[in-house]
Formats: sequence, C-alpha cells, structure tokens
Amino acid sequence: MKTKWKNTPVTHKIVTVFSIIVSLAVITLAILQMLDIWTRAIDLCIPLMGVNLLCQTYTQWNTSRKNAYFSLACAAFVFVCSFVVFFIG
Repeated sequence: MKTKWKNTPVTHKIVTVFSIIVSLAVITLAILQMLDIWTRAIDLCIPLMGVNLLCQTYTQWNTSRKNAYFSLACAAFVFVCSFVVFFIG
C-alpha cells in the first residue's frame, strides 16, 4: 500500500529528510577521501553510515520488521567497528 507524503507522520518526514541529508554528507565525504582533499574524511563517514542505517530502521519499522531488524544489526555492527577503530586501534 502506497502512502502519500502528506499522509505520513511528521516524525517519519523528519527522519526521511535527515536520512537524505546524511546520505549526501556520506557521498561528499567519500569523494573528498577518494580525491585526497581531506584524508581523514572516512573517520566521519563511517559513523554517518551507521546513523543512516538507524534512520532506515525507523522508516522500515512498520512496513518490514525483518529489514528493520537487519538494518539495526548492521548499524550496531558499524558503530562497534568504528568504536574499535577510533579508540582501541
């Protein structure tokens, strides 16, 4: 069932727009990293991908719980890996 944008809850709209902004930031940081403009951009890019996965979890929670749980597990994995790389390694 397709829902129209005007019928979606406000929090869902906010999370969707925030997810788009985070995705654009990830793409921008990846390009900066690949072009060697900012060599430490990946340090910010990785946690932002985890934030994007959390946004995806929220948006998929009511429509597909299996996908939402998988996104949540992936977000947890990304955050644990970034914690290990930044603070332990």
